[in-house]
Amino acid sequence: MTAAEWRAFWKQRGMRELEELLPAGYEPYATRVATLLGSRASNGALAAELGRIRGDELGLPPDPHADAAAAGTIAHWFEGAAGR
Repeated sequence: MTAAEWRAFWKQRGMRELEELLPAGYEPYATRVATLLGSRASNGALAAELGRIRGDELGLPPDPHADAAAAGTIAHWFEGAAGR
């Protein structure tokens, strides 16, 4: 994707679709997750960031299994949606 196509993807559908995939309450942090996706972060890095959001931002107890599952779902969506 060119830079213009990349921006258009996130503006037209990417951010909305990502927010729909995030666990409830995580939507305000979608840009953090999108940045990781754009940098081709691993599923482990995505899960770790979801864990940081869970603990640091939302004040929820750790749930590494839920974070890993959500990261896998998000990564799978991104592969198809962004053509990676």
